[in-house]
Amino acid sequence: MEDLKNRLKLLENDLKKLESRLKKGIATGTEKDWEQILHQTRKIEELAISQLTILRYQNKKTT
Repeated sequence: MEDLKNRLKLLENDLKKLESRLKKGIATGTEKDWEQILHQTRKIEELAISQLTILRYQNKKTT
């Protein structure tokens, strides 16, 4: 869970940077910015899927 929280914090920081750029009048982030956000989002999804799978397996084992 800690890893997921850390990944979410990194994603939040990147989104704040992009928000700051928007306030300065820069319409979008760079391609690299968006690739980084996409990569982090995918990692968060992969981790969440793994965690849900483990929890479901543990629940089936105990019932």
